[in-house]
Amino acid sequence: MAYNLLGVPYKWELDWMGSLTYIIQPDFYGGQSSFSYNDYLAKNLCSGTHDAYMNLIGGKTDVIIASRDISRNEKAASAELGVELKTAPLAIDALVFIVNPKNPVKNLTSDQVRKIYTGEITNWKEVGGVDHAITPYIRDADSGSQEKMETLVMNGLTMIDGTEETYMVEIIGSQMASPYLQLEIDEYGIGYTPFFYCTAMVRDLKRVSMLSIDGVAPSKESLRSNKYPFVSSIYAAVRYSEDHESMAYKLYQFLFTKKGADMIDESGYIAIRK
Repeated sequence: MAYNLLGVPYKWELDWMGSLTYIIQPDFYGGQSSFSYNDYLAKNLCSGTHDAYMNLIGGKTDVIIASRDISRNEKAASAELGVELKTAPLAIDALVFIVNPKNPVKNLTSDQVRKIYTGEITNWKEVGGVDHAITPYIRDADSGSQEKMETLVMNGLTMIDGTEETYMVEIIGSQMASPYLQLEIDEYGIGYTPFFYCTAMVRDLKRVSMLSIDGVAPSKESLRSNKYPFVSSIYAAVRYSEDHESMAYKLYQFLFTKKGADMIDESGYIAIRK
């Protein structure tokens, strides 16, 4: 979206750092633009969800797009500084569960997922698979995926503790890629990841298989219709004190227009259209 708004030509290409995910890169040879790459970097700050909110609260950035709404801790931080944020759902995403392609299990119920992650179900044969122990991979506490797992899926239930074998660790500098790298070599593991990341950035579903949940396969159609059970929202946020004539506030408003929704759809997310 930033490339479109700034008039910078762009292209999707395989990330040379890890050769796993596709990322958007500026394509200054593929079109005309008065914007330089340094200009783009100066005007864009990429970070994790928590840092994005803290940067907005602290005045380091003026408008953000994040994988969730503001958290209680972030609200407390904003209140302490006397800053109030305006947030609204912008697009649809979901938490999906992935396994090694050799795993014969293609569907789990919501209850089975919860029981795997509380330790009540420990063997694949209990859910129609082979007689082998399940390795349930979890994410670090500060990740957006972990927050969604706890709020969307677990419903207040306590998850198993991470061990050296089950705890997601940073691999080749990309935490979000960790489940894919683990499951590519572990036929008996299970992990979770955002739908957008899986379908738009990884794309190569020969590495992993997405599971159906309650008989519903994750797809843009099942997310849009809310039939897939673990649907979530992507949020936009701006400070209430932001000048309504500023570029940041106008950008925030633009994201909720038809043209903004079209741009969101083009990015690979599913726009919430009113």
